[in-house]
Amino acid sequence: MRNTLFNFFLWWAVIGFSIWLGGTLFSMSVIVPMWSESPPESVRDFFGNTSFNTYIYNFFGPPWMAARNLPLLIALVLGWPSLPHRRYLLFAVLPLIAGILFTLFYIYPINEILMTRAGDGRSADEIQALADTWIFADRLRFGIMLIGYYFLLKAFKLPQPLPGKR
Repeated sequence: MRNTLFNFFLWWAVIGFSIWLGGTLFSMSVIVPMWSESPPESVRDFFGNTSFNTYIYNFFGPPWMAARNLPLLIALVLGWPSLPHRRYLLFAVLPLIAGILFTLFYIYPINEILMTRAGDGRSADEIQALADTWIFADRLRFGIMLIGYYFLLKAFKLPQPLPGKR
């Protein structure tokens, strides 16, 4: 039963991360250029005149963050007896934790200013600087998370552990 659950959560983690990867690539190539084209006007227009924050929450928001990331943690716990799986899944979880913390404590405060308030009360130079900082931070976060995704795929590629075998 443990191996069946391990396999289920490992699949769920891979599918969840793959959806995140596709959504992030779409966001970076289509959405971000729409609001970052010519700050501050593009920031004020895009975030001030669209329902973007509602829609993005429905894809990247905390409920989906949990649905996407908890399966990896559960797979780590269930796969712990298998040393090869444990190693790869630990190397997948560490960048995930770093990415989540970076998002919560660095990117979300910028989101509040740029996206929730559409830069309201900030000068043009401040909005430009925040947009540039956000884009750099988003790319950095993407790179960190890709490291975790790589190791998740390495764990996924391993043969399923046998009961009682390390």
